[in-house]
Amino acid sequence: MPSLVKILLLVVALCAGFFAGDVYEKLKSQVNTVSLDDYCLLSSQPCIQDGVSITVDRDVSQPLIPTHISVEWPQTNASELLLKLEGHEMEMGTAVFKLTKSPNGAFTGDVILPVCTTEEMTWVGELSDGQQNIKTSLRMER
Repeated sequence: MPSLVKILLLVVALCAGFFAGDVYEKLKSQVNTVSLDDYCLLSSQPCIQDGVSITVDRDVSQPLIPTHISVEWPQTNASELLLKLEGHEMEMGTAVFKLTKSPNGAFTGDVILPVCTTEEMTWVGELSDGQQNIKTSLRMER
C-alpha cells in the first residue's frame, strides 16, 4: 500500500477519534430529549398526579435557598419519600432529597438546589415512595 494512502487513513482515523465523543454526546442528547409537559411543575398551587398532591412554598426556587415541599400521598405506607432531580438544560448531576412523614400524614422536607452558571434552569425528576414514581419538575432562577 502506498505511503500516501497510509498517511491519509491515519489522518482520517485520528479525526474520527477526536470528534467521536462530540458526535456521540450530540446524538445522545437528541435521543434523551425530555418533554416538560410530562412533568408536574411544582409551585405554590397544588400539583396533583395519580392522586398525589405536591406543593412548594414558592413558585420559583433560588439556588442555595431552601424551598419547602409538602406532599399528600394517601395511598402509601412509606415512612419517607425520595425526590431525585436533575438539570434539564444543563448537566448538574443528581440531587436527592428525603421527605419525612409528619404526624398529620403529609410528607415534608426542604429542597436546596446548587448554584448554576445560567440565570434560570428547570430541574426534572421523580418523587418516589419505593413503589410508585411521580414525575416532577421545579423552576429555579437566580
